[in-house]
Amino acid sequence: MKKNCLYIIILTFLISVLLPLSWSFAETENGKTENEKLLENLALFSEILAYIKQEHFDDPHDEKQEEDVIDDKKLMEGAIKGMLRTLDPYSQYIPDYITFSTQNRGNYGGLGMTVGMRNDMITVITPFKGNPAALAGIQNGDIISQIDGESTAVMSLNDAVDLLRGEPGTSVSITIIRPKESRPIEVTITREVIRMPSVETEIIGDNIGYIKINQFLQTTANDVDNAFAEFDQNNINGIILDLRLNPGGLLGSAVDIASDFLEPGQLIVYSQGIEDRQDFSAQGEAREKFPLIVLVDGGSASASEIVAGAIRDHRRGLVMGNKTFGKASVQKVFPLSDSKAAVKLTVAHYYTPKGVNINKIGVIPDVETSGFSRSERQMQFKLRNHETLKSFVEEHGDDVLEKLAAAEHASRDDREATKLLQAYRRFTDALTEEQIVLSDIGIKYTLALVTENIKDELEHDPQIVAAVEQMKVIRLLGGQN
Repeated sequence: MKKNCLYIIILTFLISVLLPLSWSFAETENGKTENEKLLENLALFSEILAYIKQEHFDDPHDEKQEEDVIDDKKLMEGAIKGMLRTLDPYSQYIPDYITFSTQNRGNYGGLGMTVGMRNDMITVITPFKGNPAALAGIQNGDIISQIDGESTAVMSLNDAVDLLRGEPGTSVSITIIRPKESRPIEVTITREVIRMPSVETEIIGDNIGYIKINQFLQTTANDVDNAFAEFDQNNINGIILDLRLNPGGLLGSAVDIASDFLEPGQLIVYSQGIEDRQDFSAQGEAREKFPLIVLVDGGSASASEIVAGAIRDHRRGLVMGNKTFGKASVQKVFPLSDSKAAVKLTVAHYYTPKGVNINKIGVIPDVETSGFSRSERQMQFKLRNHETLKSFVEEHGDDVLEKLAAAEHASRDDREATKLLQAYRRFTDALTEEQIVLSDIGIKYTLALVTENIKDELEHDPQIVAAVEQMKVIRLLGGQN
């Protein structure tokens, strides 16, 4: 029975693949046609498959063993997944395309982070702020070595994502390897329904419009239009576009956002694969050209890199931060005949207007700026959950950072200001005794994370602070880059 099932699978595969191609292959240098070489490889594959079916021992007491026909299917799916993994990290086999499509729309139960392949290892690209992964201390660049005790060494990206996702309220244990950490870190995280706004906006500094895009979705362009309408009413004189920790999203959305800053008709990006080159250019009417700074980091990928690359190539604005992730490949899903399955294949790469292929390289910023180091972020995570910090905020109020800023500029005979500064000094001294060592901006940024005022966090983010200072320079030089 096993042999018959196996031979039917192999025969079906040979007929479906070889017959349509048998007349089209040219002769190779060694005299063999491509068809003959393919037959030899399939013969090798079928021989190994036969040995597996005839000789591999299955524990007869293992209640988890399924029926033979299911084993055959799992073997073939395993072979397909292995074949696709040799191509690139993003080509994948999708056993249930309907479920796959549903998971990629709307809300889902997960950890609130995106992962990708870097050096053949499952790597965190973006932990979304305020979601379970970020709250558990997961950082960009963390390598996930195990999920619920299962090694990810031979796991596909799709399989890893499937294991990380699940019903809200359930938990998953992951083991991460972090650069410069001597030991693996084990974390158990409870899944939640992941919801996050596509766009967040504020007016900061000296009338600077701040736009933070978390992900490029269908609603993103409309949200940015609304932000510009608000900016027009407040007479802004510059824009900071924050694409840090943005894993990408829809190409059309990226084109729409880039169009807000470029001249109509200017090339934004083009794709090139086996098929002809396809150009994507700026559309619509040009907006008023405010001085522009784009913030990027290692969590900026795909659509984020398209926007940043176009801004940089056209010298429309200044790109600041750190090198981006380097994901510039195009995938297309092909439904499989007589099956609910599909295969997703990389069919092209994206190129910046100047023809730069940033895949696996990333966008290099015009100006490199430092955020907090990994050790500083670890200290901040420790401080954020420390009773000393909570007590300090409770004692001095949720607006403590605003009060501190005013106190630092107050006259020496202002007793209330002096009292607050002394309390802050006692607070920082207590942290040192607790072996929590951070710079002043590091401590204030952690305070900002627990206050209700969103501007606190922006005004104490070192990379945003650097962007605001650079905006002043741009204005002095005439307003445009």
